[in-house]
Amino acid sequence: MSPTYVYGLVRADLAVPAGLDGLGGAPVELVAHEGLGALVSAAPTGRPLGTREDLFAHERVVDTVAAEVTVLPMRFGSVIERPAVVDELLAPHLAELDAAIADLDGHVQYSVKGRYEREVVLREVVVADPEIAELRERVHGVPEEASYEDRMRLGELVVGAIEERARREGGRMHEMLSAQAAAAVARPSTDPEQVLDSAFLVPRDRLHEFEHAVDQLGTDLAGTVRFRLIGPVAPYDFVAAAG
Repeated sequence: MSPTYVYGLVRADLAVPAGLDGLGGAPVELVAHEGLGALVSAAPTGRPLGTREDLFAHERVVDTVAAEVTVLPMRFGSVIERPAVVDELLAPHLAELDAAIADLDGHVQYSVKGRYEREVVLREVVVADPEIAELRERVHGVPEEASYEDRMRLGELVVGAIEERARREGGRMHEMLSAQAAAAVARPSTDPEQVLDSAFLVPRDRLHEFEHAVDQLGTDLAGTVRFRLIGPVAPYDFVAAAG
């Protein structure tokens, strides 16, 4: 039997880009069945999967193909025997996979991350909250052991104020960018300085408008929030919602 790595699912008429290599440099090919196909390569043997290079190779294959056509990405580390690609993956699920591809057809994903500029936001939080300002003044120049309780309270108030601001402002940013997308997902974050971490499903014919909206947001909040735009990539965050 031959262990086979599966990257994603596509329409069977896809022409795999020439020279596209997957994990371990193995060439990527298409296994087709009744209108659907799986992007596969030989799986590395003699070692466990999960290296940084493996992850990069998986994403490179999926996103290279997604630049041109709709791809349903498989979970990283999906390895099955070669006959099972058709017998267990494609054939039993033709209708639902076809519907999922149809739902996502003509769309790609962008991810947008926004982080507060720490010092700027801290200054603004102090100005906006008299209790924080008073505590900060009280502990200034006082040894830590002599101001432990005040410092603990100060830290709690600052984190709480930043979290509340991030929820409020991040919600507005998410809503504004969602107006340029077909769907959007806000990812949970435990970092109070992460004001935005959202995925957007964007029609291919609106990529310029979406990128312009992100640029405008960056211009409006320059010096306060640093934005990072990732994409276009395969619709990783929207596969489960398709169909």
